[in-house]
Amino acid sequence: MSKAIKAVAWGTAIIGTGYLLMRFTVPNEEQMRARLTPALRRDADRIRSENEEKKQALAERIREAANSEKAIWDERNKK
Repeated sequence: MSKAIKAVAWGTAIIGTGYLLMRFTVPNEEQMRARLTPALRRDADRIRSENEEKKQALAERIREAANSEKAIWDERNKK
């Protein structure tokens, strides 16, 4: 076997092993939520809802800027 083929085979094996280890050891979001205490779960839900509100506000501001002739970073004459 040539050195290039060996290198590709070993590289693929190493990357594949790393991916499989990550896949089987890192918990998904549902598993993480199941491990949380009720107090932490409430805090996580509160933070998630706050982040969702911020995302919606940002999306609305972007929509307004897209419909406006003014640049989004222009702070003059702001409401």
